[in-house]
Amino acid sequence: MFGWSARKTAAAAVMTATMAIAPMIAVSEAQALGNNREVSRSCGTNRVSSGFTGSYSWAQTTKASGSCAGRLSAALERNNGVWTTRVYGSSSSAYATDTNGGIAVRYGLHWGCDNCNVTRS
Repeated sequence: MFGWSARKTAAAAVMTATMAIAPMIAVSEAQALGNNREVSRSCGTNRVSSGFTGSYSWAQTTKASGSCAGRLSAALERNNGVWTTRVYGSSSSAYATDTNGGIAVRYGLHWGCDNCNVTRS
């Protein structure tokens, strides 16, 4: 009718479905920058988020709920495994950035308090 064969139509449908599903399959928990979510710890829940603005990468840890009064912190992990300096914030938020243009950032790093284990986003 419009010059599209059944084969081309089927191929286009498969490509569209693949492009829609691939981002959901490719990134599972704690595998890439931008895996934003809430993380529950024994003393409360924090929101962890990270991203890239086009000129710098960032990571933010924010208190969502709980009784922990300790300071939150954040950093970034570059593709070569090097961690940026850990930035200590308040008991409600911490924000770290990295503008090292030579090495891409892989993860945001987040701590709920000084003694908490690190969470990647």
